[in-house]
Amino acid sequence: MADLSFRNIKKVYDGNVVAVHDFNLNIKDKEFVVFVGPSGCGKSTTLRMVAGLESITDGELYIGDTLVNNVAPKDRDIAMVFQNYALYPHMTVYNNMAFSIKLRKVPREEIDKRVREAAEILGITEFLQRKPKALSGGQRQRVAIGRAIVRDPKVFLLDEPLSNLDAKLRAQTRTEISKLHQRLGTTFIYVTHDQVEAMTLGDRIVIMKDGFIQQVGTPIEVFHFPRNIFVAGFIGTPQMNFFDAELIKDENGYSVKLLGMVIRLNDKMQEVYTKNNVKSMPVTLGVRAENLAIVPQGSQLSVDTIVEVSEMLGNEVHLHAYIDNKDTAIRIPALDADAESIFYQPGDKITVGFNNKALHIFDKEKKTNLYYND
Repeated sequence: MADLSFRNIKKVYDGNVVAVHDFNLNIKDKEFVVFVGPSGCGKSTTLRMVAGLESITDGELYIGDTLVNNVAPKDRDIAMVFQNYALYPHMTVYNNMAFSIKLRKVPREEIDKRVREAAEILGITEFLQRKPKALSGGQRQRVAIGRAIVRDPKVFLLDEPLSNLDAKLRAQTRTEISKLHQRLGTTFIYVTHDQVEAMTLGDRIVIMKDGFIQQVGTPIEVFHFPRNIFVAGFIGTPQMNFFDAELIKDENGYSVKLLGMVIRLNDKMQEVYTKNNVKSMPVTLGVRAENLAIVPQGSQLSVDTIVEVSEMLGNEVHLHAYIDNKDTAIRIPALDADAESIFYQPGDKITVGFNNKALHIFDKEKKTNLYYND
């Protein structure tokens, strides 16, 4: 098993195209870390540098105590699972799984033991004599994972392994991967653009944009304490709502003004803003859909609007309405006895209340969360 250390890693392609900027991260032995971000953010490039499939332009990459910048992929003791399975179509499942360790001259009895143990873990024993074309997408992905397991690597690398599966299979296989990590006790690095996968799988999440790390933290940290507007908007479904507002500092402390309302900030924000000597300024106010509520007309800290869309999702309802000329999502538990909003239809008038204990305030220019002084 092994930990990993990325030290000022940079990747530049021809034409001076910088794919990854100054990437610094330490991954602990047996940790499950997820790289997440939109297409083109550098997450897969970073993973491929770990695998040795992309050269490192600058910086140092350590696996354990070994500097691996110039170590061949086959000598890094890693195993990679690709998005497109990358199985040999002319080989049986058994031979696909055994192929890489046959090349390493592992004894036949040991190969058979490893293949059958991996197949048992993944529930594909009955498919060992089939060829990939006779398998479903989910079964092929399990074979690809099994091929990695038999190598008994120090580090597992998974590059969007679920993106070719349908929604039900994605959820099922996601659970299997989580169980697999617990069972194997190996370091996992997982790349995805799907924030649900990131939140449910990762011990820690590395959120990337344009080749830069935006934030590293546990799922709870990145959801409740986003460092900037990008992280706040990327993590969470529906996306966080954002409004133009004004932060006001006066003799009574801090408040935020928007839509004709003046909302006094909660005690913790008062304490932090005072300590950091935050000034009055134009800001972007963020509030998640679950922190908006349908309230009686005329309530404090509320605004009247009209339902544009009502989405029934079984256990909850997402209402969409325009507030301050912006599409605003309100999330309401469908089983809440008081949630009459589950019956609202487009065109219905509603009053939306703001929860002052769950606001996020961002510097309008820097787009950073004012709660943090870094």
